[in-house]
Amino acid sequence: MSECIVKIPVFEGPLDLLLHLVRKNKLNIFDLPISLITEQYLAYLEMMKALDLEVAAEYLLMAATLLYLKSQLLLPKEEPPAQEEEDPRQEIVTSLLELAKFQQAAALLDARPVLDREVFVPPGEEPTPHEGLAVSLFDLLSALKEVLARRTITSLEVARARNLLAEKIPFILDQLKRKKYLYFRELLAQAQSREEVIALFLALLELAFRQKIRLIQPDPTSDIQVVRR
Repeated sequence: MSECIVKIPVFEGPLDLLLHLVRKNKLNIFDLPISLITEQYLAYLEMMKALDLEVAAEYLLMAATLLYLKSQLLLPKEEPPAQEEEDPRQEIVTSLLELAKFQQAAALLDARPVLDREVFVPPGEEPTPHEGLAVSLFDLLSALKEVLARRTITSLEVARARNLLAEKIPFILDQLKRKKYLYFRELLAQAQSREEVIALFLALLELAFRQKIRLIQPDPTSDIQVVRR
């Protein structure tokens, strides 16, 4: 069997990852703990690289920026300061607030009815939309980390997982023929090894990229649902 390699473009950017970490940790966006954010940001980058996901240069630039800010905040301050100093985090905070505003506007637009524009219902039938929140790559990575008990993913595990992809993609599609939707964590919990967990995860990313499935959450606290398109 030939090796199946998944290469998924990362559509979210570094600011999306930072905003995800702020929300996940319930942080005050106006008083970011740079040390914590930097540590978790770098951990996500390592995970993305290990999974062979495309990491754009912008992610590395943001990593360098966070490390610089961390070093700046650790420097001793003048007592008293010669003049009022600007918080070195301010530029990132401003960018995050702008992104949050645009995401909220996009969510409101996305929630508007699409019936008769993109969805067509046979005469006499009522529409049955599957409502839910779109799931980002970072939501999926967070869930994967939880399933794997937050241990680091190794390149060897990913290499072995690729050999299982050819069977995991049809397996997921077959499951969705029998059920209206699958739960992300329940699906991964069926795996017998870490390699199989990673293979299922990569198969879900590939199917989402091919637009064969949708990954949604009924609400931010619910498990991710896998729905066939």
